[in-house]
Amino acid sequence: MGKFIYCIGNKAKLPYTFQTTGISVYTMEELCYYLYHNIDTLEEDLSNISLISWIRTELGMTERADFLEQLIHRGSGLKDIVVSIFVSTDYYTEEEINNLIKEIDQLYDMLPVERKKRHADMLMRFHKYREAGFEYRQLMDDREFSSLATEAQGDVAHNLGVLTARNGRFQAAAKLFDSAYHKNNNKESLCQYIYCLKLDGDEEGFNREISEHAGDDELVRRIENQFYFIEDNREYNSDYLNVLKLMEIKDNDEDFWWLFDETLGRLKQSYRENQT
Repeated sequence: MGKFIYCIGNKAKLPYTFQTTGISVYTMEELCYYLYHNIDTLEEDLSNISLISWIRTELGMTERADFLEQLIHRGSGLKDIVVSIFVSTDYYTEEEINNLIKEIDQLYDMLPVERKKRHADMLMRFHKYREAGFEYRQLMDDREFSSLATEAQGDVAHNLGVLTARNGRFQAAAKLFDSAYHKNNNKESLCQYIYCLKLDGDEEGFNREISEHAGDDELVRRIENQFYFIEDNREYNSDYLNVLKLMEIKDNDEDFWWLFDETLGRLKQSYRENQT
């Protein structure tokens, strides 16, 4: 989980894996650490009865699991469930738990559309690209989207642009980045807009933007360096190297078809995972 966690309780033979993030935990301390740093997923994570079963069977904490189950059946609030889990171990102090409760309160004081954005951003952070794309599109179609701060609206458009570009839809991505820049005034959105014009083959639009921003030496240098980096490093991409190898061994049936199947399988899997 990216950090050394001192654990004194039981360690599960089989971990519990959170579907939203794909992160696995083995102990109550790791569970608390995960929940503490992923408050955006608390509601869906703690409503899953399989987590209670894991605490009972894998950690051997039968009484705690029974109590949590009772809380859920009684319709207790999220904060009651969180506190019940965190007091099962001494990993966090009372002050830290109280701070977490305050964060939960702040989260639920947000507008629903603001919480939706946070959730979509979390999915993006954990590389759940298909789910993130779906939520960003729903968010932009939401009648309450205009309630978001203008900069936040731009950030949503930017992230959806990133996901769209990953699928090779550069023209559509360019429109999203352009919209994003006019709302968030972020140079990163502007750069991505110009990249997509170039990648889409819109030389007229690309040259127009470069000319318009010619006075911004840092921006122009950044764009030039990015395209230089892509061109300079494309031959080190493993799939690119495999394609070259396929061209070399095309007359060797056994080696060709083995490498072909392996390369195609990986590309198909990557495509499926990145679809939005």
